[in-house]
Amino acid sequence: MTSQLPPMPQPLLVQIGNIRVTEDVIMTPAGTWPLADVNVTSSDQTSTTTHTPAWAIVLVIVLIWFFFLSLLFLFAKERRVSGFVSVNVQAGPYTYTEQVPISTDFARHDTMNRVGYTQSLIGQARHRAIANRAAESSRHPEVR
Repeated sequence: MTSQLPPMPQPLLVQIGNIRVTEDVIMTPAGTWPLADVNVTSSDQTSTTTHTPAWAIVLVIVLIWFFFLSLLFLFAKERRVSGFVSVNVQAGPYTYTEQVPISTDFARHDTMNRVGYTQSLIGQARHRAIANRAAESSRHPEVR
């Protein structure tokens, strides 16, 4: 008695929020589409601000009576990143938008790199689809 196992699912190559990408398909909460049939775009909606940290202000207040050099603590700056990166997946008439929250520079660069990798996978899938169509048409030449 032989039992057939179901086919193994394709490995997940990249995930951006709720968007998951394998070698052949892209999966979102709105649906699953062939990778060659989608467009993925991103929009960076983050802002970076600089502030004087609280510890620097406290040190200036405490040490001002002893050293006027403590005023140099006011030159200490802290960068804060806030906002989101909007990732848009379009497949024909269907659209899904994921807003990935961003709180650090690393998270912003990581999300943008994931979008770039997804776009490269889409390009590879389109190339494979064109090559497959060309191979099919050479196997079945048209009758004139």
